[in-house]
Amino acid sequence: MRLVSAALVLLLLLPGAPARAEASGLFGTQEIYSTNLAPFSKWDGVVARAAQERADPSAFCRTQPADRPCVAEAWALLVAERARRPRRERAARVNLVLNRVAYVPAQTNWHDPDHWETPYEFLARGGQCQDYAIAKFMALEQSGVPQEALRFAVVRDTYNAADHAVAIVTVDGEALVLDNQNTAIVPAAPHDRYRPYYSINRAGWWYPLPEPPGRVQIARSGNDTPER
Repeated sequence: MRLVSAALVLLLLLPGAPARAEASGLFGTQEIYSTNLAPFSKWDGVVARAAQERADPSAFCRTQPADRPCVAEAWALLVAERARRPRRERAARVNLVLNRVAYVPAQTNWHDPDHWETPYEFLARGGQCQDYAIAKFMALEQSGVPQEALRFAVVRDTYNAADHAVAIVTVDGEALVLDNQNTAIVPAAPHDRYRPYYSINRAGWWYPLPEPPGRVQIARSGNDTPER
């Protein structure tokens, strides 16, 4: 995985990139929040492509084998069925159902390890960790969960010493983790497994501070692409 770069953090702190500190953040961190999404081309790209596919699902269906049900129809049914459930149950069912999709590395699917899939692509081909998280985020969003209750998070999995991505939904003030490595949804804090690199939704993004403000240290650099 290539992580959010030091340059992105500098952009966050520059004039014209409004930011604020939040004392109680994801996974028990202190966070800086910004509405400046300009550096996140991967996120913006998959959001835009997913919107285009939803606007004309028949176009995507025409690319699929004629003897198989269109994944656009399966997606619409998934969202509609979840929309009738309370938020916590909705999140649990979305996590469970989408975790049944096959894990397929982006390199295998697209010959591009940095490809992020739309929900239609994910249902049609399978995907890797960020694709599960994106699909869960968008399923909950389209089922009526408000934007402020949702995040896509890139994290460090300390159990496996690997980088990872998960979806986050807030229910009754509690942040819950939707993870392709866990069939159950679990609280984000306290949580000893994941350390966040950043989290994002359509409105803005959060950078967790490993040190108090003024002593931020960035050890790695790259873009916003997870792999596991």
